[in-house]
Amino acid sequence: MKTYSRLVYLCLCGMVIMSTGCDKKSPEPKSEQQSATEQTTTSSESTTPTAPTSALTVGVINSYLFHTEPELLPNHKLIKQQSVTGQGEKEITYNAQGYVASYNLQDLHAEVNYETGKYLYQVKDNKTIYDITFDNIKNILGMKNSEGDIVARSEFDEQGHLIETVLSHFIGNNIIFRSQIIYDQDRVDQVLYTAYVPVDDETKFPVFSQEKNVIYNANQQLAQTVVKTFKLASNGDIIINQQNEQEVESTETCTYSDYNENDDWTTAQCITTGEEAKTVNLVRTIQYQ
Repeated sequence: MKTYSRLVYLCLCGMVIMSTGCDKKSPEPKSEQQSATEQTTTSSESTTPTAPTSALTVGVINSYLFHTEPELLPNHKLIKQQSVTGQGEKEITYNAQGYVASYNLQDLHAEVNYETGKYLYQVKDNKTIYDITFDNIKNILGMKNSEGDIVARSEFDEQGHLIETVLSHFIGNNIIFRSQIIYDQDRVDQVLYTAYVPVDDETKFPVFSQEKNVIYNANQQLAQTVVKTFKLASNGDIIINQQNEQEVESTETCTYSDYNENDDWTTAQCITTGEEAKTVNLVRTIQYQ
């Protein structure tokens, strides 16, 4: 399965900025509102329950989940810009509505133009521009390349939540990448990631399988995420051990802390066990709208 690791990595980083996973080294516009106030990591932990993430509009939440990870969602106040450092650096900016406007990740840069319906994706000097189809609240329904081929599509539930994104041959590779989002009321509870290579119209060869569980504390703050990457057999199936359990290649557990006055985490420690054991300490800096 190592043959496809680089392609899966590029697909993951293409439109999903993971808190640590893409740091591998070998991944309607309005005028700006009030001035941003930078929140630092010296803020003490909140001790009183606050408004849940659902206080944000569904459109804002969907924008985050299409482009980035649930770990980067604000608790209840719109963000203008945020960055995460610790193993490389990620920087994401947002428009006045709180939607993702651009992001930078090492050699990767992307911009979303909500007026022209264009998505710019750049790796080093290689630029690609996709056409975006929006709905009436600027949810991204899908994207096409210059030849008119669909490279991304989204599905939503009856409440308007983004529940699935499929990247089809995104950035020119032959990987089909799918993410499924499961909610507990309005909060993200679990995200399932899979990737496969289409052999023909009926045959799909799996090359990647991962699940992320999202855990909150009593104050409705993000407390922990647990990401399991499963082992795949040569035929692409997840390996089942003698205990009838899915075999895990690696587990990444991130614990979040040092919540600021808006109940957002500002530091985290991510411990990976398995084939690539490591510990990463993250620092998150936020500017609010």
